[in-house]
Amino acid sequence: MKLSVKSDYATRAVLSLARRYAQGTTTRSEEIASESGIPPNYLTQILLELKSQEIVRSVRGKQGGYTLA
Repeated sequence: MKLSVKSDYATRAVLSLARRYAQGTTTRSEEIASESGIPPNYLTQILLELKSQEIVRSVRGKQGGYTLA
């Protein structure tokens, strides 16, 4: 099966968030990008799309970041 680059990156991002889900902490997009090998600017677009589909949620502020919805 061949996946598009966008769907590959989205899967990597969700897996990265899933690893931290049990801890109940948020993850900054910069951490996800560096750990998963995703270009940071492209990851921002992907996370916004995942957020609109209610797959991830974002938390604002100093301790902010993303987590699974």
